[in-house]
Amino acid sequence: MKTQFLTIAAVVALGLSAPAHAQTETTPDGGTAMGESAMDTDKAAMPAPQNVKTAANFVPMAAVSNSFEIESSNLALTKSTNEDVRSFAQRMLADHSDAAMKMKQAVEASKTGLSVPTGLDARHQTMLDQLSAADDSEFDAAYIAMQQKAHDEAVTLFTAYSKNGEVGPIKSFAADTLPTLEEHKQMVDGMN
Repeated sequence: MKTQFLTIAAVVALGLSAPAHAQTETTPDGGTAMGESAMDTDKAAMPAPQNVKTAANFVPMAAVSNSFEIESSNLALTKSTNEDVRSFAQRMLADHSDAAMKMKQAVEASKTGLSVPTGLDARHQTMLDQLSAADDSEFDAAYIAMQQKAHDEAVTLFTAYSKNGEVGPIKSFAADTLPTLEEHKQMVDGMN
């Protein structure tokens, strides 16, 4: 059992250490549109989260991160019997669903021609699949480990963009969302 947890922890660490990817296309009006699905974000290299400065990089990375939080937390509500884990998952669903709506509004208000991709990229889908396959006895530890890594990455991404990103509604969204992500990180770090 300890070996399986260590294997899950190693996979989580490796899976979250690679940067997300995105593909952009020029729209007829000269804007840039992200792929309809987050799977399209796997086709071109993206900067590391701490180096993100453009909306074209920030939006798909933030959207995929947000989708992973929602989908993994839905899974936690299905698989976990631990009340602390379930309570945390419910908070993640509420806050990240709200963030998804606000990000979409910020992207629309930015008039950049970007759209918010939906779903998960290949890296996050693999992580969700691994979490789904975890034994019930190991699920909570795997979920917490993935949430810790995901929130480390999200805080890094939102910090970088809120400080160095392009001025406008998307940067404001990043700055406004960052305190909530920092609170989530503090909450999940306290769950060990």
